[in-house]
Amino acid sequence: MSSPKLCIRSALLTFFVSLAGCGFQLVGFESGDLKSVHLVGLNAAPLTARIFRQALEERGTTIVPFEEEVISVHLHDERSFLRSFATTNVQSAAEYELRLELDFSILKGENILLEDATLISHRYHDVDPNNLSASQEEQDLLLFEMRVNLAEQLIRRIHFFSGQTP
Repeated sequence: MSSPKLCIRSALLTFFVSLAGCGFQLVGFESGDLKSVHLVGLNAAPLTARIFRQALEERGTTIVPFEEEVISVHLHDERSFLRSFATTNVQSAAEYELRLELDFSILKGENILLEDATLISHRYHDVDPNNLSASQEEQDLLLFEMRVNLAEQLIRRIHFFSGQTP
């Protein structure tokens, strides 16, 4: 076997072994098998809660009343922030930062698995002073995407805790 082929194979083998050892996993991969979950406080973040509930149901998770052995997700509060991130030469906003925060807790029966945690999603968007309607539509679309992102983050947290016993 020639030396360059051996070097390439060794380099590839080293790369894949180090990749496996670092804990790499594909985004969206879910470990654990979450059959049911109990939801509390859906009125605290109604839009995010609706997206969250829909994402759970699409994964085959059933929303159930409180049971001692079922994970409970408590949504406490949702906050959104909008701030000017960049300005034009005439001091009007050229770019905004959108930030969405979701406060929640995860319990299993009476045992607290994660208390008063906050998930954060943020995006930036440009403002077109000549077309404020399109800028508002872009902002609404970004907020929707951010809520989907928060729901996915929350599902990953639930899957993490669903494999553990309190």
